[in-house]
Amino acid sequence: MIDELLEIRPREEKNVGNRAGFVAVVGLPNAGKSTLVNTLVGEKVSAVSPTPQTTRTLIRGILTESRGQIVFLDTPGFHTSGPLLNQRMGGRLREALDEAHAILWVVDMSSRKWDREWEKFLGLIAPQRSKKPLVIGLTKMDRLGPSKMIPVLLEFERALERHGVEGEIVPLSGLKGLNLDPLKDLLFSHLPEGEPIFDPEWYTNQTMREMVREIVQEKIFSLLYQEVPHQCAVLVEQFQEPTSEEKATRIEGSILVERDSQKGIVVGSKGETIHLISARARKEIEKLTGTPVYLHLTVRVVPDWRDRPSILRDLGYLSE
Repeated sequence: MIDELLEIRPREEKNVGNRAGFVAVVGLPNAGKSTLVNTLVGEKVSAVSPTPQTTRTLIRGILTESRGQIVFLDTPGFHTSGPLLNQRMGGRLREALDEAHAILWVVDMSSRKWDREWEKFLGLIAPQRSKKPLVIGLTKMDRLGPSKMIPVLLEFERALERHGVEGEIVPLSGLKGLNLDPLKDLLFSHLPEGEPIFDPEWYTNQTMREMVREIVQEKIFSLLYQEVPHQCAVLVEQFQEPTSEEKATRIEGSILVERDSQKGIVVGSKGETIHLISARARKEIEKLTGTPVYLHLTVRVVPDWRDRPSILRDLGYLSE
């Protein structure tokens, strides 16, 4: 029954040639943006954890089909104040909106009704919303149950009308992969004709170091999401590919925290937590590299690293 309610008939395809372009994936923290991008691309390109604001950089996930290529710009949660890191995350969101041909606004409908946070967000994207097509993906709709889904959809549509927002709505589930074909149909229809932007074999343009950083950071956030996630970051200092003598990929990295007490939490009693973080990350990195992995992580206290431009540059959060 739930699948029938989520079903939308795909539009009739017209043979207009290949399309290629950028889609900015935007929304409030924990709306399900990264989960949706990973499912659409078919590969894990963005970190996923229970912690809001897990995504800190502008991550590109690439979907290539016979009809063209969509480059999804998975954006950080939006910020206009706070530490320099938060402000830079807000800057990355605006960059994505400027670069995109279409906007995909991901809204978690499972636990909230229309609220002021959505209004603030609409105000942020308003300058681009009037110029570029807006598609609204209502995620986690499968959690509502059939009896609640239709009333929630109708309420959301009325709220959009009250705020003068024009956009095409697609109820979906990124986690279960429900209704993704109609979503892709809509997004492709809004892209210009053109050749693929990236190599069709690619599913992301991130470097291996960046992907390792995201994996380690995800494991920290997943384990310590109630304690230190927003005050810690991962710096990959060495990435050495296997050689004829050394069959393993060797990775050296640091976990930056702001206080000694946070270091104790990340290390854990007798080093148990840092060992668990390393083990979980190493297992995933080995799938990524296809080789055995030697991963050594240390924890460093760097006071106020979120406000220090030199550190943020080393972490890749600020350009040179």
